[in-house]
Amino acid sequence: MTLFRYLTREFIPPFIFSLSLIVFLFVLNLVFTMLGRIVGKGLPVMTVVEFFALNLAWMIALAVPMAVLVAVLSAYGRLSSDNEVTALRSSGVGPWQMILPAILFGLISAVGLAYFNNNVLPDLNYRSRQLQTDIKRLKPAMILEPGVFLSDIPGHVLYAQKVDNETSEIHNVVVYEDDDPRFGGTVIADRGKLKYEEWFEGFEFTLNDGEILRSDRARPGEHHRIAFQSAIFRIHAPDMSLRRTSTDWRGDREMDVSQLMQRIENYKANDAAKNAKNISRLWVEIHKKFSIPAACLIFAALGGLLGQMVRRSGIGVSAGYSMAFFLIYWVFLIAGEDLADRGTVTPPQQCGRPTSSSQ
Repeated sequence: MTLFRYLTREFIPPFIFSLSLIVFLFVLNLVFTMLGRIVGKGLPVMTVVEFFALNLAWMIALAVPMAVLVAVLSAYGRLSSDNEVTALRSSGVGPWQMILPAILFGLISAVGLAYFNNNVLPDLNYRSRQLQTDIKRLKPAMILEPGVFLSDIPGHVLYAQKVDNETSEIHNVVVYEDDDPRFGGTVIADRGKLKYEEWFEGFEFTLNDGEILRSDRARPGEHHRIAFQSAIFRIHAPDMSLRRTSTDWRGDREMDVSQLMQRIENYKANDAAKNAKNISRLWVEIHKKFSIPAACLIFAALGGLLGQMVRRSGIGVSAGYSMAFFLIYWVFLIAGEDLADRGTVTPPQQCGRPTSSSQ
């Protein structure tokens, strides 16, 4: 017990440091990827903060196993470099007794992460997806990508060959209109801007140097062409304001084990053969909730054995070894999930069916 308390004190500081560092790197990547799309779009500051806070959940789930490996390697590496491992062995402490505290630390981390993955992460993923959907509905310009058709605006499809996120200008614009049961039309313009007007509860297009092409469905073959230098188009869309939607539907990563099992049973009841890939995909999500926490236990045992052989200490050395093992683990995780989703391999499906949801 004394050895366990001593080593536990060695595990905790590098665990907290490495977990914070890994999550910070994930956040940094998310900032570079998404910050330009959501900041400067007129969103409330707290909405932006909530967006990043909700995304911390999946980052923590992925970072904990690697943080356990770094912590254990760092602790045993320090003991080895200071010859404390030699002293403990000379006093009769065997190799397996040495790594038992690491295994217990990994087991505690695994149990905590399994609870988090099943009971906390699905709800946060669900809220994150809802928030992103609401933001997209409010600010379609934030998801307007060059060369990609935007169909989120009711009755319209918007295309822009070039998008300037700094000035909100769009170039080589094409707007397909299909909101009128009789008249269909296409608006083409060299450049313009798209924004959402709260007072109008709709979208405002300011387009320059273009033309309007309209056709009358009641009179096939009759077309009209109107050229313009500058024109403003408004689309009334009251349902696109930022209102928190509420829906019972959840994606694969937004359900706990009970909910996943219930959906699997529904697929089986409808047509098991036809829904084989969907069933396989859901089983993959169930296994991931426990396979990622199980990595904590495996990494802890591996770190305990390897750390006793490492003659140098420090976070840098531990992080180097950890990165190598974690990359191997990550490749197998992604490849296995992809093979299972495509039906190339079949995940084990022998778990019992829970009788009720934990939600």
